[in-house]
Amino acid sequence: MVSALTLLATVPALAAGAKLYGQCGGIGYRGPTDCPRGAVCAQYSRFTPPPAPPGPGPKTTSISSLAATPTQPATVPATSAVPASTAIGSSVKYLIAFGDSYSQTGFDIASTKPSASNPLGNPALPGWTASGGLNWVGFLASQFNATTLLTYNFAYGGATTNASLVVPWKPEVLSLVDQVAQFSGSIASHPAYAPWTAADSLFAVWIGVNDVGNSWWLGTYDELLGKIMDSYFGQLQILYNAGARNFALLTVPPIQKTPTMQEQTAESQAGEAVSIGKYNAAIAARLAAFKTANAGITATVIDTTIPFDTALANPTAYGSPNATCYNGDGVSCLWFNDYHPGVAINKLVAGAVAEAWKGSFFK
Repeated sequence: MVSALTLLATVPALAAGAKLYGQCGGIGYRGPTDCPRGAVCAQYSRFTPPPAPPGPGPKTTSISSLAATPTQPATVPATSAVPASTAIGSSVKYLIAFGDSYSQTGFDIASTKPSASNPLGNPALPGWTASGGLNWVGFLASQFNATTLLTYNFAYGGATTNASLVVPWKPEVLSLVDQVAQFSGSIASHPAYAPWTAADSLFAVWIGVNDVGNSWWLGTYDELLGKIMDSYFGQLQILYNAGARNFALLTVPPIQKTPTMQEQTAESQAGEAVSIGKYNAAIAARLAAFKTANAGITATVIDTTIPFDTALANPTAYGSPNATCYNGDGVSCLWFNDYHPGVAINKLVAGAVAEAWKGSFFK
């Protein structure tokens, strides 16, 4: 599966005045628009290099330690299905996740299936992440789990809720709609390798960073948001119809505080914050209606602003000199790159999810 964050082995030379991952568009932007050679002005209105296929081989080269590639395992397990006798037990539960680069681990449903010794299936922990190490999904599967938590993570880097509403950075990016279709074509039928039930499965959705990030300045944002929510909860209905009853919906975090947005005007930051607030309020309102229309649902909205702000308000406590530095090691700064949180913030997000479901799925 091609990650929307994976860089080429050799980073293209930069065009004069342009900076890889630097801004190239958006409201009020007056800077360089000539892309670095081989890059495109796409995701988050930033100069972004084209992706390279994932897989074993030499480690990719980043523009510097400040613009590193997603963490990748040394090898990718060979395709195999874990026999039910070894993967399934009375204490096994399931985490079935959907989202974008904030959640991706590079999972391929056609490859190695999750097992007690390998909860992500493929790639093995920490997977291909945009954190520099474990992301929140990996933390939940390996450190916060109360029992074996087999994790089917359909999240895909660069995803929007519905590509026909907010276009992702590349046509091949799998939207939430596409991810749910993958689920429907694989484990929705409760196959022998994944006989999940309503009681032992938690469905987690963290989507919206790209929906907001790619549209917040539009004059039609409010109308667009309604259509996004129609599609979002339409996908939840598909999951419910397949037997899902436990839902954790994560809000859009304060992406106006990312290093890339901190370089923009205070007006832009405030405008994006307002759009984030509208998105998150819509999730809460739509969830209430969804629960009324469908019996037996247990659902929580996880406010990701709290874990983000916890770290950003006290960066030195989490190993970072300040709130805006970024480094590809994922631990010496709060940010992995200028738009993706590192390991510490991801652990705090995982902790927020675990607290909301403490005693059932998490300890």
